[in-house]
Amino acid sequence: MNRKSPITFQTTDGQTVTVRRMLPADVNQLVYIYRQLSPESFYQRFREPASNLSPMRILEEARALAEAGYNQGAGFLAFVDLPERRGVPIAGARYICIGDDVAEVAITVCDAFQKRGVGARLLAILIEEALRESVRRLVANVDANNSAVLQLLNRYTYPQKREQVGSEILIEFDISQEGVSHSASTGRKATGPGPKRRIPPVHNARIAAFAPPYKP
Repeated sequence: MNRKSPITFQTTDGQTVTVRRMLPADVNQLVYIYRQLSPESFYQRFREPASNLSPMRILEEARALAEAGYNQGAGFLAFVDLPERRGVPIAGARYICIGDDVAEVAITVCDAFQKRGVGARLLAILIEEALRESVRRLVANVDANNSAVLQLLNRYTYPQKREQVGSEILIEFDISQEGVSHSASTGRKATGPGPKRRIPPVHNARIAAFAPPYKP
């Protein structure tokens, strides 16, 4: 996929989703997504209850994500048309480079669109874009009780390393293997990375969890 070209896919129940590249100007789109999260999903995204975070803190988080996803990796937004409004943002996904060939990944899906295949497709898009940009490893920090995300990652045959630290599991998976299938999400095989390109490291990057959990 050309990251500048929108793509569409169908949710498991037939809703059309349009995905496009995330831009630094998409701060309000991300804030809207955060505001649609249930208390549980909000907590998993921010690691704090909504009551603890001011609107300004949420705005700052959205701005940082949009800018970092654009300048230091890749980000995508997913939209649907609803009867009362067209182009409603329902999910965001991004990876941020934290080394020469490694990036941390995070996905947020509004509760109303969980269990509908959105998270899996966004993860597939991130993987394809990461490979195109010579990223070889993706990492995520997942709550040990987040069985939905762990099950999603288990659907991929990429070599994985997992290390549990307290209540969280640090997962690293190698996406550079030629011909490794991730057909559960895209129906295609992954291609190997192009010529290696030096990616400036992101200092003090927070390895975020998949948040909220994608529930297949």
